[in-house]
Amino acid sequence: MELQQSSIYANYIAALKWQIIMADGCNMFYKKIPFMGGLLKIQRPKKLPHIPAIDVSTIAIEPAKNQNIAAYKKWVSTHEKKYRVVRSEYMATKTILIDLRPKEDEIFTRFSEAKRRAVRKAEKNGVIVRESTNIKDLIQIKNKSGGFLGFITTVGIDKFWSIMAPKYATILLARAPHLVGGVLLVFWKKTAFYWIAGATKEGKKMFAPTLLVWEALKVAKKHGAKQFDFVGVWDERRHQEHTEWQGFTRFKEGFGGKPLYYPIY
Repeated sequence: MELQQSSIYANYIAALKWQIIMADGCNMFYKKIPFMGGLLKIQRPKKLPHIPAIDVSTIAIEPAKNQNIAAYKKWVSTHEKKYRVVRSEYMATKTILIDLRPKEDEIFTRFSEAKRRAVRKAEKNGVIVRESTNIKDLIQIKNKSGGFLGFITTVGIDKFWSIMAPKYATILLARAPHLVGGVLLVFWKKTAFYWIAGATKEGKKMFAPTLLVWEALKVAKKHGAKQFDFVGVWDERRHQEHTEWQGFTRFKEGFGGKPLYYPIY
């Protein structure tokens, strides 16, 4: 099951004042949007659902990784007769997965030489990573790393943390000795998700983001996760979209994972 179809994620969406509608085993998120009408978001359902009799004007749907594209196209075509169907994704269509089943040493050897060197440099620079429960520290560092409008990237994260923690989430903070970086990890169905991350300019110079990923992999493994999901990277199939993601995509590619592509239409 995709995280977005889990009951715990539905609790988070409900906390953001969306209505949760269940149909055919699928969680759908509904809200009245000013000047847009009723919006129904369907994120990576295991089965394409029927639409209940509610005031919907727009449907935003994102297919699951194993979705049959012919069935998906037929579903979209059928519903376009009644609704506006948005196929531009809210979620990334490509991610990178790291296999956590091998021993730690083997996982590390799969890093690029540059990433292995960066881990050692971060440690030499005195960067220390520890688990934390302080969501305010993580929000602070994420806001700083996002620049002038960085606060937008953390809207709702405090609610997310209050619902997910401590069973389904943890925070890693990097200090040298003051706060220079952080990561929020989410755990679901043997997968660890690299949910949000941020670092100061100083932290980046000290290679704190690379050390944070390495420590996150080890923490995920201790939590029983079998794979590590970087959540999203730039998708070359849509090379003109999200070109600003190419930088952090190169960063994530250095840890030895394999790409996972979601269907696009």
